Amino acid sequence: MIDIKGQYFIKDNHKFRTDQVEVLASDAILIYEVLRVIGSVCLFTESHYNRLKRSAQLTGVQLDVTFLQFEDNIAQLIQANNIREGNIKVLVQVGRGKQAAFYYLIPHNYPTTDDYKNGVKAGLMELERSMPKAKIVQQKLREETNRFIQKEKIYDAILVDSEGHVTEGSRTNIFFVKGDTFYTAPSEHILSGITRQKVLECLAELKYNRFEKPVSYLSISDYDAAFFTGTSPRVLPIYAIGSQKYNVNHDPMRKLIDAYNKLVESYLAKAQAKKM
Repeated sequence: MIDIKGQYFIKDNHKFRTDQVEVLASDAILIYEVLRVIGSVCLFTESHYNRLKRSAQLTGVQLDVTFLQFEDNIAQLIQANNIREGNIKVLVQVGRGKQAAFYYLIPHNYPTTDDYKNGVKAGLMELERSMPKAKIVQQKLREETNRFIQKEKIYDAILVDSEGHVTEGSRTNIFFVKGDTFYTAPSEHILSGITRQKVLECLAELKYNRFEKPVSYLSISDYDAAFFTGTSPRVLPIYAIGSQKYNVNHDPMRKLIDAYNKLVESYLAKAQAKKM
C-alpha cells in the first residue's frame, strides 16, 4: 500500500482521489525519488529526473517517463493539492510486463531552527545498502534503521560497511570536515543524493578542498565537524556521533551552509520568474 497524504495523487498523467489508492504488486521493482516543494516550486526537478532515469538503468529498466511528463505530473500534483511546502514521492512500479508512475505527497519532518543552530545526534550502524547507487525501495533496511534510530533517539543512522568504512546515512549523505577540507564517501559506494551533488558544486565555488574517499569509523575523531545532506534536512550540522563531539560552529562548514541556502534561493527565484 502506498503511504500517501493530501487529497489527490497522479498516476500516469491522470489525477485520482487518494481514497482510490491501490495496493502495489509485491513482486514489482520499485524505483523512486523524493523531491521537496518550497513556495509551490519543486526543487532541482531535472536533477531528480536524471537520477530516477539512472536508477532505472542500473536495475535493467527502460524508463517510460519523459522529463516533460515528470515535470508536468509534479506541477499537476502541486496544483491539485495546493501545496506550498512539503515532500513529493515519485514511485515507478515495474513488473509483470508493465510500468506505472505514481506521484503523491508523503509525510515530512524537517529539522527545527535549533537543529540547524545546535546540530543533531547520530549513531553508527553496521549495515550495507544493496545496489547502493540505485534509489530503489529496500524495506528491510528501512525497518532496521528506523528501529535503531528510535532506540538510540538520534536523527539518523550512519551506515558502516563490511570494511569498516562510513558510507552514508540511512536517508542522508554525510560529510566530514578537517580545517577547510571536506570528505565524503566515493559516489560509487553510496546513493549519491541531489543535495550532496549541489554541496560538492558549492564547495568548488568556495574553492574548498573536497575529496571523495573512504572514511574509517575508527578515524571519525580526527575531524573537526560533520554534517548530513538530504532533501529534507538540506545541510544539517551533526553535534555528536555516539560519544564523539563536533564543532557545530565550524567556519568553513557554516560558509558552505550559507552558500547552499543561497543556491536554493536563486533556484526558487528563477523558477518563480518563469511562472510570471
